[in-house]
Amino acid sequence: MKNFTSWGQNEEPTVAQFEQQLGFELPTDYRSFLLQNNGGSFKKQVFFVDELKQDIMLGVLYGITNEKSVDLTIASWMDEYGDELQENALIIGADPGGGMLLYITAGEDMGIYYWDHAHFFSQSSEEEGNTYFVAPSFAAFCTLLTDYKSAAS
Repeated sequence: MKNFTSWGQNEEPTVAQFEQQLGFELPTDYRSFLLQNNGGSFKKQVFFVDELKQDIMLGVLYGITNEKSVDLTIASWMDEYGDELQENALIIGADPGGGMLLYITAGEDMGIYYWDHAHFFSQSSEEEGNTYFVAPSFAAFCTLLTDYKSAAS
């Protein structure tokens, strides 16, 4: 991944224990990412959300542990919002404005979604929903990341 600062690696027992706490196994691609990187931050990387017809700036992908801040861990966000999510779903990251990345890890809805939790976009509403499909897997999501290009460039 370009313009990405990894937060280090995880040991296999750490990831296995995390899966046990979740109550489900992580998809192989995402599990490998957590083993190799334990999350990280991005600089000027965007992904396109078709339904919003909008590039979204990616700020961070959460890890299992983080020495600097518990707010940079998946568990922290799951404690706060997990009861709003369907089964086998995780909050795996966020944009700088508070929108979140969800990973539904199994079932017919499996994939990466952008959750406009704060209803920033006019299309987002309680009636119409505020969650938008982005990619069928974590690996596919990573291929969508591109450099941000300002209007001036």
